[in-house]
Amino acid sequence: MKIEKNYEDSLVLAVDIGGSKYIIGFVDFEGNVLYQERIEWISMDEKSIIHQMMDSLEMLCRKMPDLFKRVAVGGVTIPGFADPVTGVWEDSDFLDVHEFPICDVFRENTGIPFYADNDCNACALAEKYFGSAQDKDDFLYLTVSTGIGGALYIEGNLYYGSLGHAGEIGLFVVEENGRESDTGSVNGIVEMYASGRGLSRNYLELGGKLESEESLGGKTIAEYARKNDEIALKAIRREGMYLGRVIANSCTFADFQKVIIGGGISLMFEQYKESLLKEFQRILPERKVEIESTKLGYSGAFLGAAAVALRGKECTETSLKNGFGQKITLEIKITDCAEAFLVIDGKTLKCRNARFGEFLSAAHICESGDQLNELLQNDEIRKAVKQYSRGDQEAKDKIYDLGYKIGKGVACACVLLDPGELLVEGSLVGFKDFQTGLKDALIKETYYRGDFPFQIQFQ
Repeated sequence: MKIEKNYEDSLVLAVDIGGSKYIIGFVDFEGNVLYQERIEWISMDEKSIIHQMMDSLEMLCRKMPDLFKRVAVGGVTIPGFADPVTGVWEDSDFLDVHEFPICDVFRENTGIPFYADNDCNACALAEKYFGSAQDKDDFLYLTVSTGIGGALYIEGNLYYGSLGHAGEIGLFVVEENGRESDTGSVNGIVEMYASGRGLSRNYLELGGKLESEESLGGKTIAEYARKNDEIALKAIRREGMYLGRVIANSCTFADFQKVIIGGGISLMFEQYKESLLKEFQRILPERKVEIESTKLGYSGAFLGAAAVALRGKECTETSLKNGFGQKITLEIKITDCAEAFLVIDGKTLKCRNARFGEFLSAAHICESGDQLNELLQNDEIRKAVKQYSRGDQEAKDKIYDLGYKIGKGVACACVLLDPGELLVEGSLVGFKDFQTGLKDALIKETYYRGDFPFQIQFQ
């Protein structure tokens, strides 16, 4: 497949891998799609997947040799975990591929350097290179489709976390003891309520009926809402509330200037925008954050593959690892207010507008909830602190409950930021019941299930 290269007016060879199909084609360095072709998977095992993609690349080479000659670099989006430094496809929820060196294989067969990343991270890169985040150093990309995922840009870099698992906003718990996760996570996560399938279940549980036997999904519910179906309208308002709440809570950890929503449910953005913004502003009335749907449409992931390639071409291995596998500490300080700091290799990030104390701790979406600072400044809590040393059981229960509610915020911070170390400081930390409550929340509301991938220190 290797042919003589002509790098004048260089192009990117982009490969966007999905659960049921993959897309291959050419993109220029400005983000213009010159050609793309969608191909359905014939077989889904690892050997067949690689064989099909190599055949498709060879077909593309024969079909468009002039464009192929201009390719300087290639990019791949992975539906699962990928190592952006080694180019290894580590795992996937939908395809039977594990620890496969996909970039090495592509490079060996084409003579083109290839780079890979997770599809959600790639979409964030596409927004930075070609989309509406080109002038933003701090933004959150949220994909809402069959599942929910997230990617974070912090201080000008795509942020990965200590294990490369940052951005899992779909795993925020929004309903205590709620729906079982179908991916093995904890119960009540937002993915089971605000993804496409979650929206469908909400509609049916609210009393919605199907007009026919077609598969219910966001597109159908949106159409019902346009016909003034009250239950569809209520389900869509609830969609906005869920997304507004998890976005607002995410903004208490980092200084996001913008939030971009992609994925299939982003096409309904105008229908749930009002309830999303209302919930966001209820929680963070003073924060000015742009929240919008992606302008890249269905091309986001494909352009993401091109952006992954361009970043790889521009970066050294050291800069590519920025935010990936570094020593990352999440510092939580609890006094009469709650603060959170992200420390990477000893450097504390400047999150000017991030205020952890404004995190909304609530058991259910229908509850107005309590912000952490309100809890800490409550007279009942101050009274319980004074009575705690006397062994008063009611005081101990209140301190435990406070620890648990703050722990809900810490759990979300850990899921979003993927720290390698958790440090909790402050006068309340000396109370055993506070520590127990916080740990119990961490166990119940994170997918670690108590097997924490980080050290926890109370000081």
